[in-house]
Amino acid sequence: MPRILLALAAALVLAAAPAVADANGGPHGHGHHGHHGHGHHPPKPPKTVDLQVLGINDLHGNLEPTLVSGAAAGGVSYLGTYLAQAKAANPKGTIAVHAGDTVGASPLISSWFHDEPTIEATNLMHLDAGTLGNHEFDEGGTEMLRLIKGGHRDDGKQFKDGVDTSDPNFPGADYPYVSANVTYADSGRYVLPPFTIVRREGIPVGIIGVTTTETPGIVVPDAVAPFTFGDISDAVNKQVRVLHRLGVHTIVVLAHAGGFQDPGKPVAGEILDETAQMDPDVDLVVAGHTHSFLNTKVNNALVVQAYKYGTAFDKVTLTVNRRTRDVTASKADVVTTYDKDVTPQSDLATLVQTFKDRIAPVSSRQVGTSAAEATRTQNAAGESALGDLIADAQAHEAGSQLALMNPGGIRADLKAGQLTFGDLFAVQPFDNGLVKMTLTGAQIKAILEQQFQAAGDKVLQISGIKETYDRSRADGDRVTALTLADGTALDPAASYSVAANSFLATGGDGFTVFEQGTGVTSLGTDIDAFEHYVESLPQPFPIPNPSTEQRITRTGG
Repeated sequence: MPRILLALAAALVLAAAPAVADANGGPHGHGHHGHHGHGHHPPKPPKTVDLQVLGINDLHGNLEPTLVSGAAAGGVSYLGTYLAQAKAANPKGTIAVHAGDTVGASPLISSWFHDEPTIEATNLMHLDAGTLGNHEFDEGGTEMLRLIKGGHRDDGKQFKDGVDTSDPNFPGADYPYVSANVTYADSGRYVLPPFTIVRREGIPVGIIGVTTTETPGIVVPDAVAPFTFGDISDAVNKQVRVLHRLGVHTIVVLAHAGGFQDPGKPVAGEILDETAQMDPDVDLVVAGHTHSFLNTKVNNALVVQAYKYGTAFDKVTLTVNRRTRDVTASKADVVTTYDKDVTPQSDLATLVQTFKDRIAPVSSRQVGTSAAEATRTQNAAGESALGDLIADAQAHEAGSQLALMNPGGIRADLKAGQLTFGDLFAVQPFDNGLVKMTLTGAQIKAILEQQFQAAGDKVLQISGIKETYDRSRADGDRVTALTLADGTALDPAASYSVAANSFLATGGDGFTVFEQGTGVTSLGTDIDAFEHYVESLPQPFPIPNPSTEQRITRTGG
């Protein structure tokens, strides 16, 4: 609470004297100016001023460049140059922000060091505010707050391969994180200040943060249990009323919630629905979460999103009336950060190289050779070659009859040819635990019935069984056949040993029936299981083929 009170007190001081000009040419007082020298009036300030907002989203620890349409883009040292150049065009009127998922599901270069390098990179980008994405909660609230506030990790999970990889002097973020819809479930208190106020060109700008209400369903249940994720537009509108009382009428929302703007289709998604319910004084929503492109207007608000991984950024111009402090016009570009002919920002380049050197012995370790590419692309039934391979790896590691794997935990494809630990880690970057448990045939069927969800089906990848389902049947009765690999029908009353990652095992992604499992045993991590399995196979090892060795069959509608 003290941080909120300090922010409000500072804002009251700023709002109390709107008539005082600042060094950048703010509004003048309404009193008589008098005549100067030879009777000339002082020049009147322009009636409007252009402010610039630069936004990024869903960086996910991607410190190094990735490919966009075959060309290198992103990488924080290049992104930093793009942001600096944009800021140079309006040095006194620019605000730089992020809309969450800066960390989590990150490549080894960041995750091995607990995503501390990524927070340090955002500091070197000179951001002014950020908000929480769902992935900020992946390792629980204590670790989320440590990344923001700084300090050495000391929860026992700071060790990687027996080495403490957390910096004892980690500084945390040097800019505020804001969150208006995340509260502590037991007290209702805000986890972070709901907003911050940034002053540019004499204009106070309110920045409110919100996080998708999907978060409790897509993060490890224990990690989000202490928190409540409230309605987005209700939370924003509450803070808009506070900002109005403080004299703030230029309002930006950082929303880790997204949507899709596909050619020929209506713009749709959570953030579009929520923005439609926001106070019309909201001028800009910097969105995230769906890793997509957005540049559209809902009511009075411009809604923008810049894909993912720092491969693009939002470049927004807000034209503000100096007297009313209201935005009178807005426009945006979503700029792709291609690396070609761009000089990387030197301090960021040094940071990246430092951690690249430190991770090299880990990431370059040779694991095996794949005979073909394994992709996470699901066929019409929801099965993928890579999903089959990972499920097989987990069953192998656990010595279990079956394994079930969530498709959302598969974050990259596996190339053909020689594979390193870094290649495998990119596929499964969450470092989840591997769990073995006992479930009855009836419970396994009940789990598979939970695949069909209102927000979108989540077809589990399977090993040791074959499944047939009919999506057109009634809820709870869509799985029409379940057999073991040898064709024997699964007995509802019999017990089976099942492997799954710790996310699923604790009810993640809505698969709550897993919590009924008995004899639950922890067996190291999912990435260890994947590595051990690849090493155990004849080299080069074959990739499962869902089209010829079908495990999942979809019938009916």
